[in-house]
Amino acid sequence: MNYSDIRDYLDYCYAYKRLSQHTIRAYQNDLYQYYRHHTDDLKDYIDYLRENVEKTNTLKRKIASLKAFYTYLEEEGRITQNPFHRLRFKFRTEKNLPKIIPLNELELLYAHLRQKVTEAKTAYATEKAQRNYLIVSLLLSTGLRISELCHIRLGEIDLPNRSVTIMGKGRKERTIYLGDDRTFHLLEEFITCYSPNKNTYLFLGKDKISPLSEQSVRLMLKNAQQQTSLSKTITPHMFRHSFATMLLDNNVDIRYIQQILGHSSIAVTQIYTHVSQNKQQEILTNHNPIKLLLLD
Repeated sequence: MNYSDIRDYLDYCYAYKRLSQHTIRAYQNDLYQYYRHHTDDLKDYIDYLRENVEKTNTLKRKIASLKAFYTYLEEEGRITQNPFHRLRFKFRTEKNLPKIIPLNELELLYAHLRQKVTEAKTAYATEKAQRNYLIVSLLLSTGLRISELCHIRLGEIDLPNRSVTIMGKGRKERTIYLGDDRTFHLLEEFITCYSPNKNTYLFLGKDKISPLSEQSVRLMLKNAQQQTSLSKTITPHMFRHSFATMLLDNNVDIRYIQQILGHSSIAVTQIYTHVSQNKQQEILTNHNPIKLLLLD
């Protein structure tokens, strides 16, 4: 393996596998880490990862990146023997509950972003404040991944039918209905005021050509969290977790949630089947088995 093999593989992923920039960047980081480790013994390197990578999901991703790379090298005839054919793995099981945003903190965040729109003094500040308010509204009302939200094109938005077409993981297409009136009207207003070119992205970066970066959204949320003194850092993916958890709390069938989130397998969606604290309180107050006892 050498540097040019990695570059060729990343180019192949982009041109032929049509992977997202986010996935390709993760592959690049994982493969360059292996390259910098200066070892040709794959087993030794994986043992090193096992000792130094705490999260099971991160470890699995790094190994999967290497496995896909070696499969490419084998198929291209760049290696005569794929070392993964001789390796077997067992991973420890982690059961981490999805991190959600408490309802009271969501309310504080929304009030803060709405106030930013009201207090804006310039056209630039107004546009930025309305964009940020719309971003948070879309994240919570649709459960979109941050990569999906940043890459929404205006041509994929159907205002008459209140829907947006999303290109999800694995280039799987799905249509999301904009059921929340406030979010829909925010979207309408934003498009009318700030999106004259219908052949571009809904949210644009500083160059007004490329899509808004995921890092820009994360920075916006970090600033909002600091300005509102929320208890912990808020990430874009926490809105997706909150969205799914709230739907389950409202007794929405998990199969519908799977389709809305764009999960290929219901096993992925089942991480949300934990009982939230709010739902647990409701169940144990209103449906507690002890209520069935005839006590004086």
